[in-house]
Amino acid sequence: MNAKHRAASLLLGVVLAACVGPGSSGSPTGPGDGSGTSMPSTELASPSPVPGLSPSPDPSASPIPSPSPGPSPSQVVAPNDVLMARIFVYPDVTVGRVPPMLSVYADGRVISPSSNADGGFALPLVVRRLTPAGLASLRSRLEASGFFVRDIEIQPLVSVDAGVTSYVISLRVGDRLVTARTTNAAMPARGRALMDLALLWTHPERALPADAWQAGPVPYEAPRWYLALRLQPGGVASTGVDSTGLEAAIGDPASFGSQLRSYDDGSALRCAPVDTAIVMRIVAGLAAAGIDFPAGADQYLADLAWTGDTGSIFLDAFPMWPDDPEACPADLVL
Repeated sequence: MNAKHRAASLLLGVVLAACVGPGSSGSPTGPGDGSGTSMPSTELASPSPVPGLSPSPDPSASPIPSPSPGPSPSQVVAPNDVLMARIFVYPDVTVGRVPPMLSVYADGRVISPSSNADGGFALPLVVRRLTPAGLASLRSRLEASGFFVRDIEIQPLVSVDAGVTSYVISLRVGDRLVTARTTNAAMPARGRALMDLALLWTHPERALPADAWQAGPVPYEAPRWYLALRLQPGGVASTGVDSTGLEAAIGDPASFGSQLRSYDDGSALRCAPVDTAIVMRIVAGLAAAGIDFPAGADQYLADLAWTGDTGSIFLDAFPMWPDDPEACPADLVL
């Protein structure tokens, strides 16, 4: 084993992350009607108003941006954490909590992996901001697609057990999020249309003109993180690093936060939201002890020997999204 032990740390990618319902960004488990049927054009709802937002002047605009002036001058905007739209693209096998490909908020903030923001940012997550007109245009064009009259799940033409990618879009219509989902396996035409819609809007800077944007991209800095600990009595850590640094920051792991679940092997999962400063203190201590974390990781995972106990602690730390609940979601770590 090398002198430095490498902790598992997931880079950004395509994954299941957050609950698509309001108030959480956990696993996308919203209801679907399972019908896979097309909706007639008479069912298309007009764009739903949101306080402080004006309707889009051109809901049928081409997805190819036309020449336009540069981004609008930045303005001071009051924070509004109401989730307006979210897109997931994730494989059938996932580990940890990798962020959604796009999260759009009522104040115009757009948070995404840097790989989905043109400009070549070598950062895990970036935030940009739409103008009110840009946000209204994004919502109008998504709603005009006809997928968001009610929750739907477009099933494949034949059953597929593995090797599929799921595409999930949620859009706020009125006072609730409406979710449409499909997979890339044996897709009917309507499923392919939903997949194409998801892929288009994961790069909104390509679908909207430059003057739809106020600012960005800049690094997304989460003020709080979910810190989850799986306590495994009798477990053997995969690294030679113990939990001394972790315990110096949070105290006794056995009484940390609240218990989310227990497992058949006798282990237990405990979790609590903590300030970013606490996570950075833990990470710095573990790095000094020999765990090699990639620079600017979007999440931190480490397997530690439990100090003073016969067992191990598997640590997961995930940045919180603006709409995340204060309590750790039940499906944060499966």
